[in-house]
Amino acid sequence: MTETDGKPRVSHREALVRWDIAADTLGRSPGTLTNWYLAGHVPAVKTPGQQMSTYRSWLDDVMAGARPARAADIPEIARRWWAEHMPWAVGEEVA
Repeated sequence: MTETDGKPRVSHREALVRWDIAADTLGRSPGTLTNWYLAGHVPAVKTPGQQMSTYRSWLDDVMAGARPARAADIPEIARRWWAEHMPWAVGEEVA
């Protein structure tokens, strides 16, 4: 993360993962990923070519939260990711 005007921001150097690859990695459809994005659970950016991508760190957090026969808690992982990477966006910081 970097700081600008006292607000931490996700580094421009953080790896981005294309939407279709992220969906495939999670075993979900790109449409499901889009629904999660619209619900505020997936941080995303549009690349210069107008393709959606998400952050590798978010995808890694989701994969780390998955357990055999139990999916990861996407809303909770999203809340923690946002709080860690962009706390001003959610009004809190993760301890």
